[in-house]
Amino acid sequence: MMKCPVCSKENDDFATTCIRCSSFLQNRIPNLDFFETAWKILESPQKTFRRIVVAEHKNYSFFLFALFGISLSFSAFWYFRLGNRFDTLLDLIPWAVLVGVCLGVATALVLTALYHGVAKLLGGNSSLRNSFAILAYSLVPIVGSLVLVLPIELLTFGMYLFTSNPHPYTIKPLSYVLLMGFDGAVAAWSILLVTIGTIVGHQLSLVRSIVTVSVTLALFGGVFFLAAGALQVGG
Repeated sequence: MMKCPVCSKENDDFATTCIRCSSFLQNRIPNLDFFETAWKILESPQKTFRRIVVAEHKNYSFFLFALFGISLSFSAFWYFRLGNRFDTLLDLIPWAVLVGVCLGVATALVLTALYHGVAKLLGGNSSLRNSFAILAYSLVPIVGSLVLVLPIELLTFGMYLFTSNPHPYTIKPLSYVLLMGFDGAVAAWSILLVTIGTIVGHQLSLVRSIVTVSVTLALFGGVFFLAAGALQVGG
């Protein structure tokens, strides 16, 4: 809690004005600058998550989820080897992007609801909007990988990245292991960021934050793979 210097009223740590006398407690942050916030979330996540929570407008959150959806779509095309259903890579990419944008919107709604619900059950102290923004900006490493690493993967393996005959590992084993390992490290980085964001935004302990993130990922993973499997069978 934060004590007002004028009337000594206890206020929420993220309040900008006192609930009793309306005195300013800390600087207002009307909007978030995308590139500055994206860089600082990697450089100084605790301070940046605090700025995100205090900010009046959580700019670019849906944009980040849309890009995450595209990354998730390409991952699903890779995991389920859906390249066998397309003639060329130029046919596959537009579908992966289109599905990804839709998937990003759905993921934003489902993942935020799951995360916020679990956090609240464990004593979390933040709004749904803040939960949404915490998740969105935690995705910055994955979004960075989409922009920087996916093109390298496509140039290296082409259509074979999404097929099983031949498997991309048999074409260039070292490149495949390095690129997949990098993708795994980036995903772990995002998980670490959302854990830090949970500690800061929901004011939970480290253990409860880890449980919140773990349960959310388990529930979301189950929903995602059940839905993807059903669509694959139906297709």
